[in-house]
Amino acid sequence: MKKSMIKLGCLTLMSALMVSSLAGCKAKVKETTVDSNAAYSGRFEKTLEIKLPVYDRGVQGEAAVDNNYWTKWMAEKALKDINVKVTYVPIPRNQDVDKFNLLLAANDAPDVIFSYDYPVISSFTSRGAFQEIKPEMLTKYGPNLKKYLGDELLAYGKIDGKQMLIPAKRPMMGDYSSTIRKDWLEKVGMKAPTTNDELYAVLKAFKTQDPGGVGKDKVIPMAMSGFGNNSQSTPYWSFLDDKISDRDFAIYSDLIVTPLTWEPAKKALQMLNKFYNEGLVSPEFALDADGKKAEAAISNAQVGIFSQRISKSPPIFETLLKNAPAAKFEAMPGLVQTAGNEAKAYGYYPYGMLSGINKNAENPEAVIAYYDWMSKTENLTSLENGIEGKTFKTVDGLPVMDSTYKGAEKLILNTNRDYLCILASDRDTGDDAKNIKIKSLSDAPTGFEKYFIENYNASLKAMNTNNFTFTSPVTSLTKSSNTLKAKYQEYGIKLIMCKPDEFEVLYKTYSKEYLSSGYQEIIDEKAKLYDAQIAKK
Repeated sequence: MKKSMIKLGCLTLMSALMVSSLAGCKAKVKETTVDSNAAYSGRFEKTLEIKLPVYDRGVQGEAAVDNNYWTKWMAEKALKDINVKVTYVPIPRNQDVDKFNLLLAANDAPDVIFSYDYPVISSFTSRGAFQEIKPEMLTKYGPNLKKYLGDELLAYGKIDGKQMLIPAKRPMMGDYSSTIRKDWLEKVGMKAPTTNDELYAVLKAFKTQDPGGVGKDKVIPMAMSGFGNNSQSTPYWSFLDDKISDRDFAIYSDLIVTPLTWEPAKKALQMLNKFYNEGLVSPEFALDADGKKAEAAISNAQVGIFSQRISKSPPIFETLLKNAPAAKFEAMPGLVQTAGNEAKAYGYYPYGMLSGINKNAENPEAVIAYYDWMSKTENLTSLENGIEGKTFKTVDGLPVMDSTYKGAEKLILNTNRDYLCILASDRDTGDDAKNIKIKSLSDAPTGFEKYFIENYNASLKAMNTNNFTFTSPVTSLTKSSNTLKAKYQEYGIKLIMCKPDEFEVLYKTYSKEYLSSGYQEIIDEKAKLYDAQIAKK
């Protein structure tokens, strides 16, 4: 989850039409078995071929994701080391589910299907898209893989007791949190807020006192943009009572669809309505889908609280300091809490990408052997860092990427993350402190390395909750998610921008329409699945 008052971003959602087309497809399936008695010394005697997906993010200036220095390096080295020939299949990142469905329906899918979203991958599993990864296969062809991931993480890939998925590590369990102008706090004589009431008081002080001297007509106490682009646009986590039941939490909290009709969501929308009507948030948030207006206001030193990645590009923090040299920053958890309750935010699961082996894959053992090969320290380190003196330099004994390097050996997106994602969501040294320090040295603007770490650590403070993992697909979520997302963008914006005395009537109207548009079906199905899953324990 993006832990902020309002975050940018977009969740890729499943297409119900494509789901139906796959369900009706009758593919020829080649059953594969592993002979546990056959000799295997870490390299196949006969060359085995596999096709692996790789995200194509369509970034201008980047080399082709299926044909570059690093795909050639991996292909050549895997062929030499384990005698596996690898071909990479580009998958558009913003259309990945639809693309996988098309390829599966045409019996032309790669040997691995993956997704960061458990409901997506669970849907593929329920439709028989994957073959089981037998324990003997994992032991025989993936000893390094098993050691790297560990039994606890691998257990997240088991469905109904069978290993159907390979979960990738999430080495860094935090993200980024909100930033508050500390110099503004000092001028108004206040501390960073820890409750919603304190947040309101601070924003009100920023608005009335204009501590940055930008002009009361220009000051924006809290930046807000991209509303409705993801399920965390409404900070309903701030209104979760400590006594909330596990069942209600599982049914309503969701990373795909916003629980508009849930009481915590209503309270969050009421809070944002109050903020908007009193001029405490970005006045044009509804027109700022890409967040560019918010970025400009932050850079111009007009904003008191904002949630923004601390990165070299765009150079928001650096530009802000040029416009306000006396500016100081303090990290605060992205979500404050109602008084008397423990601060809460979505806590990441220990896995990132989830991979399944295509039911039609002819050489599943080669897929596992490739994952195993990549998990070896020397290969993983090379893919994560590249070549010393070219793509990275060593600082304090740690590899630091050189983002200015433009040679052929340049890592794709300076990270190679879309090749590494099958094993880890970020660079992994095995040490949390080293991981975050490396990331700060690589990603933070010069002079912001220490604050990068402070901001990251602040994000961890409230990450004490995990969404419930449904091991069966929520089919109604698949069917209605796009419709509900569009409706929530419309309803949420209107509820925030309406007059306070209009809120209750509008909320009741929109809630009724939201429920009838598929949300009631989702609630009912999740309740049924939750009860059945708990009963099995």
